[in-house]
Amino acid sequence: MELKLKISKEILMKKIVLALLFAVTSMFASATLIHGTTQNIVVDSNPAGASVYVDGQIMGTTPVTLTLKKNKFKTIEIRKKCYKKVDITLQKSMDPVAILNIFWDLSTTDLLTGAISEYTPNHYFVNLQKQDNCEK
Repeated sequence: MELKLKISKEILMKKIVLALLFAVTSMFASATLIHGTTQNIVVDSNPAGASVYVDGQIMGTTPVTLTLKKNKFKTIEIRKKCYKKVDITLQKSMDPVAILNIFWDLSTTDLLTGAISEYTPNHYFVNLQKQDNCEK
């Protein structure tokens, strides 16, 4: 009886250790925790001082670092008086860290938070072209 109880305790301890190891590992394999749910995007232009819009909302003037929620925005517009407007479609790719999370929780955490993807590239430099017949 005592031997049986001792074996049961050992099995229980192994299960607890494995459960803790699984919990800790899955916590650190998440793109949500490692890279977060936002991403910095740098936008610059020549000449500087152009207005930067994200999905139609003014976000600043070049040069600017935008902190954008991942997997939410679609376009960046760069506008400056007497220059042609530039539209950029934000491209997204899967964050490699999210692939690791597939093994732990099928990446549901990263999928729900948007951290499963990232914007690529994360830096844009635009040479603005002058408009014809523009008066400042």
